[in-house]
Amino acid sequence: MNEPIVPPLNDALGLFPLPNAVLLPGATLPLHIHEPRYRQLVSDAMEDNALMAMAFLLPGYEPFYHTLLARIHPVVCVGLIRDCFRTGDGRYFINLVGICRARVLDEDRSGEYRRAWLEAITPEKSALDQDAEFAAAQLCRQMLYLPVFDGIEAVHKLRRMCGNSLSLEQLVDLLAAALLPADAVEIRQLILGETRILQRAEILITELQALARTLQAQKAQREAAAQGGSMN
Repeated sequence: MNEPIVPPLNDALGLFPLPNAVLLPGATLPLHIHEPRYRQLVSDAMEDNALMAMAFLLPGYEPFYHTLLARIHPVVCVGLIRDCFRTGDGRYFINLVGICRARVLDEDRSGEYRRAWLEAITPEKSALDQDAEFAAAQLCRQMLYLPVFDGIEAVHKLRRMCGNSLSLEQLVDLLAAALLPADAVEIRQLILGETRILQRAEILITELQALARTLQAQKAQREAAAQGGSMN
């Protein structure tokens, strides 16, 4: 898997803020687009470069959700619409593929939906971090192969993808997208917004270690319950 190609961000992109989903670079997010304003966003994007930006809403968004004023996290993910199906009544089903992290510089709220001028985020790297990044990548791969994650639907495909050719940055994003629970949106946003790769990896590894302990404890409880039932 090659390093993603960051598209030029010279023009403002349509902004799609959600309270319950975070897109990460390299990951794919299926979306059902039904609100009229976001149908227009997708239609406009498909007529241009098929790009849009996914944003995560900050707490307290509820009174402003149906306006253009709800506050968002300042770091978003630029996504490419790879698959797009339009229903007869105008709704869209799309697969949005994460391309890169970007920082919101300014917004245009004069239209039907929000548009944002973005600046791609270049990861902060240091030659002194190379050994630490190699060690963190190895630990990520070890976490991926823990038997306790065997039951996660996407894990087997991910294991085939995550060879030594993947960078630590790619590993962290792919593992976070596939292994973290669906409701761990705040953690995904934390990983998305962290510019330092080693710190991203630290956040992910800590969360996966906690998840592994939880899954292992649940498995032990199920096995104990099954053994207890078989004795009756």
